Amino acid sequence: MERANARVCQMGVADTEATTRKHKRWTPSSWRQFAINRFSLLLLSLVVTSAVFGWRTGHFFLHGGEHGNTVSVLHPRTAALPELQHDRGFELQDTMTADIESSKASFEMHGKPERGLLDRWHNRNLLAVAENKANDSVLIVMSMNDAESWGPGRTAEDFFSLVGNFAHPKEKTSITVLTSSQEEFAKLVAIMQRKIHEYAQLTLIFRNDFNLGALTRDNRHARWAQRSRRRMLARYRNYALMASLEVWHQHVVWIDADVKVIPSHLVSKMVAARRDVLEPLCLHEDGSDYDLNAWVGIRTSPKPGENKESFVPRPFNVSHIGFFHERSEDFVPLDSVGGTMLYVRAEVHRQGVLFPHHYVIGSEWDSEGYDIETEGLCYVGHFLGFKCWAMPNEVIIHSA
Repeated sequence: MERANARVCQMGVADTEATTRKHKRWTPSSWRQFAINRFSLLLLSLVVTSAVFGWRTGHFFLHGGEHGNTVSVLHPRTAALPELQHDRGFELQDTMTADIESSKASFEMHGKPERGLLDRWHNRNLLAVAENKANDSVLIVMSMNDAESWGPGRTAEDFFSLVGNFAHPKEKTSITVLTSSQEEFAKLVAIMQRKIHEYAQLTLIFRNDFNLGALTRDNRHARWAQRSRRRMLARYRNYALMASLEVWHQHVVWIDADVKVIPSHLVSKMVAARRDVLEPLCLHEDGSDYDLNAWVGIRTSPKPGENKESFVPRPFNVSHIGFFHERSEDFVPLDSVGGTMLYVRAEVHRQGVLFPHHYVIGSEWDSEGYDIETEGLCYVGHFLGFKCWAMPNEVIIHSA
């Protein structure tokens, strides 16, 4: 009996100890330790995953942030420009005569042994007349590559003959040309030195360091080259504008080098319209539409998960500027403009509406969208209340 009671007692003690151990594993402190261990494993997993993600995609941890380790959302896919050639810095020389004030500047370029050049001439007599600055002063801007940019059989002399026939007063007109050719720069210097006696201001820029090497005249229209090409064009255009826009310029007119026919009254009509952005109808010499970047309506957009970098927008419910020719009013709203000839009220540019240098439409933090340059100008401008308009009954002709 005593032995039986002892066995029962021992069994009771064992059951009590087992029960105690069982309950001890799930006390609040045990739960906390369990949660801490699991969280540590999860954090370690995230760190390893992020490190692999950063190695494969270019996103990396930034240490010391307000909330500890944070990951950059920026992931540029564009190659960086080469380093500037820091040899002599920026150099400037000014000269002045009774009639003309001139400036000659040189500056470093990205990855180029030669230096960028900027020559500017001010007509002191014309600019001394307050009326020439105060009322409807126009800056004409053109960005071009080399001698072939003028079009077949044309030269810089033809361009100055074209703008010289404009009805808008020359004393209220300034001209800026940016070229990537040293040979064309030298020719244009001689022309501008003659022409400055007719115009308020002339500016000439040589710069050829925005082409990162993949673009040539032969492949510039290839689909795969468009992002690089249009980014380059936006860089050159914006640089030319920023280097020459004066506080007294009230209107900016962009003209492509290979536009060969512009009605003499057109610039004056653009100025008098008091609109934000205007584009005339540009045709080939055979009468077909040249600039299909001027349209209103809806275009296709990428489907969820579709690669934006390879996506090419196409018309869905779109009317191009040519549709309105001789069947509409003088001014028709546009959602997108081209760049063969483009009027922009200077105040629009001054408020930051420039030529987008990335595919702004549809862009996200870590990727570009699918439209750029002049097709992004109206998109950016409309957020500030600016509007783009077609002039479908005013026709300009593009060279072949």
